[in-house]
Amino acid sequence: MGAEIVAIGNELLLGETVDTNSAHVARCLGRIGVRVRRTTVVGDDRERLRAVLEEVCDRSRLVITMGGLGPTHDDITREVVAEVFDRRLLLDERLLSALKERFRRFGYEMPPANRSQAEIPEGARVIPNPHGTAPGLIIDDERTTVYVLPGVPVEMKALLDDAVLPEILAATDQQQPVIQSRVVRTVGIGESALAEELADLVAEAAPLEVAFLPHLGRVDVRVTAAGLPTAEAETRLAELTSAIADRAGRWYYGEDETTLSDAILEQLRDRGWTVAVAESCTGGGLGAALTEAPGSSDVFLGGIVAYSNNVKTSALGVSPMLLEEHGAVSEAVCRSMAAAIRERFGAAVGCAITGIAGPGGGTPEKPVGLVYCGVETPLDSKIRRLDYPGTRDAVRERATLSTMGLLLSMTRAENRSAEGAT
Repeated sequence: MGAEIVAIGNELLLGETVDTNSAHVARCLGRIGVRVRRTTVVGDDRERLRAVLEEVCDRSRLVITMGGLGPTHDDITREVVAEVFDRRLLLDERLLSALKERFRRFGYEMPPANRSQAEIPEGARVIPNPHGTAPGLIIDDERTTVYVLPGVPVEMKALLDDAVLPEILAATDQQQPVIQSRVVRTVGIGESALAEELADLVAEAAPLEVAFLPHLGRVDVRVTAAGLPTAEAETRLAELTSAIADRAGRWYYGEDETTLSDAILEQLRDRGWTVAVAESCTGGGLGAALTEAPGSSDVFLGGIVAYSNNVKTSALGVSPMLLEEHGAVSEAVCRSMAAAIRERFGAAVGCAITGIAGPGGGTPEKPVGLVYCGVETPLDSKIRRLDYPGTRDAVRERATLSTMGLLLSMTRAENRSAEGAT
């Protein structure tokens, strides 16, 4: 069974709002065996919206729209849907009463503009919206069924989960094959290099589909099973994702919802180690990344953002002679920062980053994008020199990810060494 999505709003076309709704709906539909064939983004223009809806209703048995259900003049979805289905808009007195009561509970009188949200295309069913004033709608004819949802993400997701997905699932064959995906996550290797490492696995993956999803400093590998019975899909996905993880080796850090910080914190907990960070060019980005996960306080002790040389000296104890001889962006200073933060916080592991994020400040010897990242553990110390292209934000993000990747690989290596010695 196929479906189409129509995302509505000028803010989407202008790039002011990122359309995360369509991605969420597509994932949810895929889990119950419904594949999205096309997604269309259209602005708040009556004629264009009507043309799009007429086209998709003629083409697809199942349509989900999002947006344009508010009370203002540019919220035209309700009216245009009624036109496409050749239905009158009728005032739903019970819905109007519920809207008035909602405003009363919040201590307001309902503005006259909100009356339009109680106008329903003749024959349409209402999906109650406990999170907002815009109810959803279900309207159908011999061609198609259209689910009309609000565009506010929290409202859209609630109505999708409570009403739309259960109805679609009930109307489909419960035994039909579903669409399932698993994601293998890697860090520290580029897309093309990872593709070469996995080339034979990808070539033999059919009927599974394999896609490489590059991010800044990371690459995800998504494996999808479509058109297979559930049990077979789960077995094939488990086998292939396991093989990819094994082949990815030191670059692999987890699957599906696992984050890089999750993987690092798990390794540190296994070792009984704590960590502290000393940062310069990343301005606290490493500390923020390591504390993404709830409960990180049992492992992460804290950090110092030593942006100026004076702070590197006063707060971390980096030698002024070392700074003068090698410069702040150097292997020697990075090594000193990692050792110092470890000592000052009493942490088992110290991490350090120093670099030139730009856009200015570089020299031929030390260009913009030059970064040193380092990790010192009870067993070893490593420093990496990295030269990154891109914007200031890109350099800072790459530096953070590279340090996290180094931390993960060193912790894993020492875990394996410790296990081998027991």
